[in-house]
Amino acid sequence: MSAKRRRPLLPLLLSSLVAGGVGVACSSSDDDAADSADAGTGGTPGTGGTPGTGGTPGTGGTPAAGIGHAYYAVGDEVFRIEATAGAAPENLSAALAAVAPGARDRWITASPDGAWMVMSSERGGCGGECLVRVPADLSAIEPVLAGGAEIYVEGISAVDASGTKVVFAAKGGGPHEIDLYLTERAGDAWGVPVLLTGDSTYTYNNMPALDRSGARVYFDCGSNPYPEDGGNDACVVDLDGSGFAKVVGPDTLPDARYDKVQNPHPGPDGVLFESSWPVDGDAPELIWLLPAAGGDPTPIGRAFPNAVSPCALGDGRFFMLWLGRAGNPDGKHELTLVDRAGALISVLTPDVDVADIGLGCSD
Repeated sequence: MSAKRRRPLLPLLLSSLVAGGVGVACSSSDDDAADSADAGTGGTPGTGGTPGTGGTPGTGGTPAAGIGHAYYAVGDEVFRIEATAGAAPENLSAALAAVAPGARDRWITASPDGAWMVMSSERGGCGGECLVRVPADLSAIEPVLAGGAEIYVEGISAVDASGTKVVFAAKGGGPHEIDLYLTERAGDAWGVPVLLTGDSTYTYNNMPALDRSGARVYFDCGSNPYPEDGGNDACVVDLDGSGFAKVVGPDTLPDARYDKVQNPHPGPDGVLFESSWPVDGDAPELIWLLPAAGGDPTPIGRAFPNAVSPCALGDGRFFMLWLGRAGNPDGKHELTLVDRAGALISVLTPDVDVADIGLGCSD
């Protein structure tokens, strides 16, 4: 069974991009039929919401520091869960339902400390599903009006520890089919988006993940709209748009099973990503680590064949979606927590098919 069950990225339009600054006025496609598993928002802080497909909801409110959390989507709802065996997922969409109406939330990620979340949501009061920012206590939903305009994103976004810098992928206005942009909040307003991937040599640039310093962003870079079609690498760029570089690709090591690597996510000692080079005579999709100190990638997740979408915590633990558990014959994307040595800590969502559209995590 192939590890990937990724849904195509929704074709959304970013238009009226002003040369030199990328001012944004956006409109979105209503053709969402291809999106079989999306996110949701949440509701009143502290209520925990109603049970959803992600499991029994937690109590809501601000997450405890130092434990670690994952952020993910199931269906049209989004969830938050502690990095602790046996933890109960919080249905953030059910909680946020009391803050603003809407039937769909997805593509959720969080700042490194979990103080802020960004997602694509129908609850932002926009003309369609748009990019929003939500505080950890779920007390508000704010549309990210970059340059005063709504943002309709292509995949997950990223937010820094201050909650004032958001990197997002959008279509239209840049030199490529999909580019990355940065918008910064000053006072009560979000600034005009700044193009980050102008120097990219790839047609599609998306799935951003900020490094621990918040100064660089790692992302998928490829020649095809869907990485499963091949020709997909992992790249990096500084937040001022300089320093674009390819980080790792299927040609980094010999005999890759698939012509792609995906979902680079920086950790404390290197970059995690998924790839399919041979290990012990087989070439399943595994989680690999590109060491910050240099050298070849190593299969940190070698005990977990058919694993995708890593997201690293500051202490070296990481989340991933694992399809290969012995008790998971249907190959559901189960959210799984692994230690720095690559040993299992816990399958956090057994028998739940988490949407393979990228994970968020916070320390």
